[in-house]
Amino acid sequence: MKDIKSFVPVSSIEFDKIYRVMDKRVSLGYSDRELSFLLGYRPLYVRDVENPLHTLRYTAKDTNYLLEIFECSLQEIMAPKIRDTFYPIKIETQQYAGGITYKIWKDNAPDKAQLLKEFTAEIETSRVMKNTIKFVEVNDYLSTLFNNGYFNDARTALEIFKHCKAEMSKTITPFMLSAGLGSFTARKKTPKIIEYKNDSARTVYRREG
Repeated sequence: MKDIKSFVPVSSIEFDKIYRVMDKRVSLGYSDRELSFLLGYRPLYVRDVENPLHTLRYTAKDTNYLLEIFECSLQEIMAPKIRDTFYPIKIETQQYAGGITYKIWKDNAPDKAQLLKEFTAEIETSRVMKNTIKFVEVNDYLSTLFNNGYFNDARTALEIFKHCKAEMSKTITPFMLSAGLGSFTARKKTPKIIEYKNDSARTVYRREG
């Protein structure tokens, strides 16, 4: 069943940035949860930002952090200039068993409305990390880092991810790293890794004690 919201004004710069970032993460093969993990935020943070019915937006600090994650130029995720300060948009949603499809229209009155963006936010089923060689490699490498004192200092997910990519293989994914770190944070006894928020409100990982 379709649900259509009437035209409302949104910041054109913010709108453009959100969906440029979405296109960039998709091109890199990152799920919204993986990008949230690299940003150091809760799992549904990016999904909420990308939801046109949600008011959450990337901050200026997030923009700089996204440049580090994507290793790209500012122009790739932000247009240098947009003629319109605001877009009057209308949002059409279609729910189905696997998720929600969004169609975002811009009011070009008196001309025909323009379709700005169409995408589907699928319900992410829980993924189980099987005992693959890659998973074992990730866990073994994290164990080496743990035993050699790497986690004696607080580390962000992005910092750990970049380190692992450089030292292991560029094929490691944020999901693999997240699952590997989870095996350390889920330990009931020490030594273990604890996670908490730093001064920038991003999750960091550090050896307990």
